[in-house]
Amino acid sequence: MLDTAIIGGGLNGLALASLLQSAGRDFALFDARDRLGGRILSTAEGIDLGPTWYWPAHQPRITRLIADLGLESMPQWEEGQHLLQHDPEGKPSIFEQTDVHGGARRLRGGMQSLVKALAARLPAERLHLSHTLSALRDRGAHIELHLREAAGERVLSARNVVLAMPPRLIEERIAFEPALTSPLQASLRNCPTWMAAQAKFVARYPEAFWRRQGLSGTATAHHPRAVLAETWDACDGHGDATLCAFVALSPLQRDAFRGGMDLLAASHLGQLFGTSARDGRLLHHDWSLDRLSCSVLDRTPSRTHPHYADPELRVPTWAEKLHFGGSESAAYGGGYMEGALEAAGRLYRELSSTPRAFALRQ
Repeated sequence: MLDTAIIGGGLNGLALASLLQSAGRDFALFDARDRLGGRILSTAEGIDLGPTWYWPAHQPRITRLIADLGLESMPQWEEGQHLLQHDPEGKPSIFEQTDVHGGARRLRGGMQSLVKALAARLPAERLHLSHTLSALRDRGAHIELHLREAAGERVLSARNVVLAMPPRLIEERIAFEPALTSPLQASLRNCPTWMAAQAKFVARYPEAFWRRQGLSGTATAHHPRAVLAETWDACDGHGDATLCAFVALSPLQRDAFRGGMDLLAASHLGQLFGTSARDGRLLHHDWSLDRLSCSVLDRTPSRTHPHYADPELRVPTWAEKLHFGGSESAAYGGGYMEGALEAAGRLYRELSSTPRAFALRQ
């Protein structure tokens, strides 16, 4: 029988798997996607479509992990003037501010390089992609898992199950027998999925023309007709020059303009950076269309910054066999990659304190 089944191959699940592997513990990791990383996703050129930044000043776990893995980082480019647009018909103004991104750093090759480095630490036979968990059943001494894969349904048993995935998706997609308590269901349902309602645009150019104009590439739009909320310079010194942007439109607005999003984004880039910005090769990724990241509730974004650290999500249930993870469950850094690592450490301590901890069979 499997000791620990980890459901979710994002940063939280991979970090936990790495800890268990180092301790010689028995585990297997299952992910519904055909790739690892979850909401960490980079293009082949290393441009991040998911999380981009980490902040060494107040995120010690992700900073230490990147150093331990020997990955190369770089500061977010901020040299030049920053732009602010209040009037949808007028030219943006210049705003003076140092350290707009708060000391943020990026990884060369994109955050996907972090995923690859962690996965390289794990035996391939312990990683199972394209496995979707549909149901969990408490069988007393173990939990029965029902997973969908290409060949049909797969049923297996594990002494411990870790749900390393967004809480709302747990509540929305998985059937529990017996049902979870009402307070726990409410905590899962009321925890917004970080980044689930976001969309990003990438615009690639032969050169970073904005730098020649004395601009940093950072621009913020504060008006109701904005298509792009915030842009930044995503060049890494290799290949094409790149601008990235968060989309200002809500998921419902993006649905309405789906066929014209590229045109709208190119037009807004032109307003901000001049006619040269309209000719970029555009790519956009809408996380609200990703069923493995965005729940139905997440398609109506919160008007305020989500409050995480709900203690209900950090208490194992089913006689301490069922554990809840994901970055949103973290006591510190919830929603961020730092939170994913904080939660992984807490999960490892939970699993280590239970008598169901069995050594890996050699």
